[in-house]
Parts: sequence; C-alpha cells; structure tokens
Amino acid sequence: MEKKDEMKEKLLELIAKEKSLTKVCEDIGLNEYEVLGLINEIEQGRVNISKKRKDDDIYLQNLGDIEYKDNYTYRVGTDEANEFKFIVISDTRLGSKSQQLSILNDIYLKGHEMGYDNVILCGNISAGLPNKTGAYSTANFLEDTGAQIDYIVDNYPRIEGMKTYFITGKRDARHLNNKISIGKRIDELRDDMVFLGEGSCDFSIDNVKMQILGRKLAKTYTVSYRAQQQIDSYRSEDKPDIILYGGMMQMEKFTYRNVHCISVPSVCATTKEMNDKRYSNTVGAWYVTVKTNSKGELESMRAFNSPYYVTDKEDYKKAKVLKKVGE
Repeated sequence: MEKKDEMKEKLLELIAKEKSLTKVCEDIGLNEYEVLGLINEIEQGRVNISKKRKDDDIYLQNLGDIEYKDNYTYRVGTDEANEFKFIVISDTRLGSKSQQLSILNDIYLKGHEMGYDNVILCGNISAGLPNKTGAYSTANFLEDTGAQIDYIVDNYPRIEGMKTYFITGKRDARHLNNKISIGKRIDELRDDMVFLGEGSCDFSIDNVKMQILGRKLAKTYTVSYRAQQQIDSYRSEDKPDIILYGGMMQMEKFTYRNVHCISVPSVCATTKEMNDKRYSNTVGAWYVTVKTNSKGELESMRAFNSPYYVTDKEDYKKAKVLKKVGE
C-alpha cells in the first residue's frame, strides 16, 4: 500500500503540467493500464485530472481541486408563507487588512434578529493571494492559501440556524494557482456554509430563477449599464427573475426587462488599490424577501439596504469572533 501511495504521489508530480500518457509511462516505469488504474483511484478523492486525446495519445494534467465545469446550480424551497428571506453581501476579503469582520458580525446579528437566517455571499470571501512584487504586496495580513482557509473557518460568523451560501470570486480564484478550491475546503470544514461554485451559480427559489454572479465587471459611467448590457444579451425565455451582482462594490437595485437586479456592496474598507484605480466602494448589505405564488413562481421581491458609513483600519487586529451555537 505504501508503495502504491508513493507511485500516486510521483504520478501527480509528473502531471503537474500537461504530459502525454506515453511519456508518463516512460517516466514512471508502468504500462498504460497501470497508470490509468492509478488515475482512477486518485480521482475517487477530490483530485481532478484532465484527460485530453490528441495526436494519437492521451494528455494528462493534475488540476487539483479545479473542476472542469463552471455551470453550477442550486435549489431551495420557501417557508410556510411561501417566502425565502436572505441577506446579500459580497467581498468580505478575509485575510486582508481591509477586512471588516466587526461589520460582518453586525450584519449577521441584525439579520438573525429580523428573521433572515440565510445569507448569500457573491464572491471574494477571501483576500486571495497577493502579488508579492506589486504595489499592493502588503495588503494582506495572511498571505497563503492554508492560512486564509483556517482563518475563515475559525472566524467567519456562526449563528445556530443561519446558513451561508457562497460563490467564489476573482480574488478567491487566485488560490487555484495552488490547485486548491478555497470554496470546497470551507464547505467541507463548516457545516453551515454551502459552496455554490466558482464565479457564478443558477440559484432557484421554488421556480424562481436567480443568478448569482461574482465576476469582476468592467467599470462604466453608471452602475446599471453593464447589467443592462448583460440582460439585453438574454433571449426572453432565458432571462432569470433576479440577478445578484457581486464584485461591483456598489449598492443599487433596479428592474430591467422584468429582471430584478441588485448590485451588491462590499464588507471591506476602501483599499489603496481601489483609490488608485478610482473605484468607489460602498459597504453594507441587502435584506431580501422573495415571495412565490401557488405555482412557485415569483409573486414579489422586497429588498432594503443597510449601508455602513464608517470602517476601521485596525479592525483586522481586534475584531472578535461571533459564534452563537447551542444557546
């Protein structure tokens, strides 16, 4: 068994970069059937291995946690009143010096008191890996993937009965350079946090179609312009009922082509990078109630915002952990 484990480790090292099956067999001293058998065993865990056929050979690459697809879906139901109540946030950037854990805790506490026991986080839960030679190399107080995962698992607000659904954003995707999906790891270690996918998710509430987006959008003169362009690209039958836009660090709600659009603010302080690039940064959360009719279709959507006008540059040094379980 130890020898087989050693062979698996060697195989994963060999295909850290794309390599042909023929070359792998030569390097590892096994035949094709033996190599493919090892790969099959490896894939029973959480390691993804890309297999592409070209030039009469099979090319292999260890993708680690990276998945082949980006079409994620998730479905929830409404309560006895045909409602689903949730808080919407984005860009907590935990592990960065700009994080505002105290504000995040306050959002959860207030929401729980008002009966909002679901939270949707639209990307950038983590600070991501810094560019160590860039102008913003000192922006994080936690610089590696493992440290950020541990910090989020230990410090992200936990209130019994509250569930957090989250996608990962552009900053979180930097951890994929280490072949680690930070979203998957957090999901595995926190039973109250549900990973919805990398960058986006089609999230259904009964038969209400909601799209959650966490990709960084190009800066435009108006917040709504980019969203309107995207909605214009949909055929009528493909339009969602609701779109949540993370990564924009803005707070706006509007309806266009009968699609309810919400631009989601951040939960982090304005950074030097934001100032340098002249990006505005609104801090806060949306509190949303979706009500469905007898067919499970959208009857109404109510949303009110809660902005925070003051942030604390030293919050990352002194914020307390919010954990209310078993009370």
